[in-house]
Amino acid sequence: DTVATRLVTDGNRVTAVETVHRLSGERRRFSAPQVFLAAGSLATPHLLLASGLERYNPSGDLVGRYLQRHYNEIIFGIFPRRPNPEGIFHKQLGIHDYYFGDPALPELGPKLGGLQQLTTPPAGLVRAELPRGVGSACARLVGHLTGWLTIAEDQPRHENRVRLDGGLSDRLGMPAAVVSHRHTARDYAAGAALGRRARAILRLAGAWACYRHRVATFSHGVGTVRMGADPESAPLDPECRFRGLDNLYVVDGSVLPTSAAVNPSLTIAANSLRVARRLVARTRHAPEIRRRVARHG
Repeated sequence: DTVATRLVTDGNRVTAVETVHRLSGERRRFSAPQVFLAAGSLATPHLLLASGLERYNPSGDLVGRYLQRHYNEIIFGIFPRRPNPEGIFHKQLGIHDYYFGDPALPELGPKLGGLQQLTTPPAGLVRAELPRGVGSACARLVGHLTGWLTIAEDQPRHENRVRLDGGLSDRLGMPAAVVSHRHTARDYAAGAALGRRARAILRLAGAWACYRHRVATFSHGVGTVRMGADPESAPLDPECRFRGLDNLYVVDGSVLPTSAAVNPSLTIAANSLRVARRLVARTRHAPEIRRRVARHG
């Protein structure tokens, strides 16, 4: 229940993290030699902008920009027999034949996306989400469903962003964030192309018909504080240090300059480990830190 509301700076370093307890309103400050920010692709730029840190950065006007989220759809096949009668978790298959594009659709570019097998939704969820009557009827049929999550890589757009609303603040004193995002025509086309492949596979597997559902969430959001070699086009350097501040690092999905065409969780974790190892290697206490890591795993 503790919310970070501001990063305090002195010169070229972050000297404190200001927080407020969400329930009691108690305010505290925390400090450390190094500060790692990992609040996600929406909250990370929100905190950076609310702290005014973009003014230290040579590409500060890009903090919050290039917000990406995969163009995702669910394609369920309706089968005459239950495809998973034992109810065993069956998120087992992934098809990445089209990750680097579809030869039949070269106009969509060199990156397209992938298909990930999706578990049958719980009957209770179907009853809750669909209108009364319809939900009860459909809940009895969910055992006959199985299908795919299509994940289409979306294009970075300068216009897609997180910014501050200068006139509004929340009850904790944070300026309100405004999220703007729109997929491109190419993103929609990529999603449609993967959807056609998914339906073809389901029909070959014996599905009578297919049901398509658009997923419009920010669960795979990335890109709002990009890392890169060029100080003019990336707020973070290649080691994810925030340019202009020596001890601030960003290690969540916001660092990714492109969204790739898979769930980004493992990439985020791998990059965080890479950043940590490089930081340890530069630290004067590195030998002792390595010994502790080796001793405690």
